[in-house]
Amino acid sequence: MKFNSVLSFSVAIIQAAAQGGSSSPFAIFNQTGRLPDGCVDGYQAGTDTVLFTVPYTYQQVLSIIGSYQNITWSGSPPNTVTLNGTDNTVGTARTYDIAGAHVIETITVYEKPASGPYEEIHTLAPLTIPAANVSFYGDYDGTTATPVCNGAATAFNLTIDFCATNATVAASVLHMIHLTDVQTVGVFLGGKNFSTCAAINSTSTESNGTTVTMGAPAATFTGGVGVVSASGFVVSIAVLAAMLL
Repeated sequence: MKFNSVLSFSVAIIQAAAQGGSSSPFAIFNQTGRLPDGCVDGYQAGTDTVLFTVPYTYQQVLSIIGSYQNITWSGSPPNTVTLNGTDNTVGTARTYDIAGAHVIETITVYEKPASGPYEEIHTLAPLTIPAANVSFYGDYDGTTATPVCNGAATAFNLTIDFCATNATVAASVLHMIHLTDVQTVGVFLGGKNFSTCAAINSTSTESNGTTVTMGAPAATFTGGVGVVSASGFVVSIAVLAAMLL
């Protein structure tokens, strides 16, 4: 699947996510970011992991993902995410709306050492995706970014443990979202694809044997990719649901 298609699909999923109203059993959790212990009745436990490597240094990657409030790489425009505390601090929740979706994610672990690895874990308050007929929430939604290839590349691990009304559908939806997130980091930094460490080393050295210094990170991306119509979203979700149900 081409990257643009993946990105469009992921953004469409996020745009459709909407939390339940005041009659929802999750109302209090939606307001505070807290989650119930275990899976509530009607929900199944599930997990999903995305492993992805980008041919950019750890510091370059941090220039994109290093602020909990700035998630342009995950589909939210600049200055649309609010925090209830200090950026990059355990206990701080971020809240944002995307096309009617209200999202609350609360930090439980945050570590960003200069030499890596980066680790950020948060909870995900309940969401419902009507077009896929699935609802889910997560008590562990984690991202790690680890320098590899002697620092020339960065390996991502995005893992979420969740409870869902349909664990299979939720896992597929979350996998698509998280895969698109890390692909977008690479796009923001220049769009190169990772193949092997040897390939990076061969392209980072000039013919005379001197090392080429990688350029400064690309500017924050502000739009242009991932714009989809409402009808396109419905079709994408319907196709996914039909394949999995």
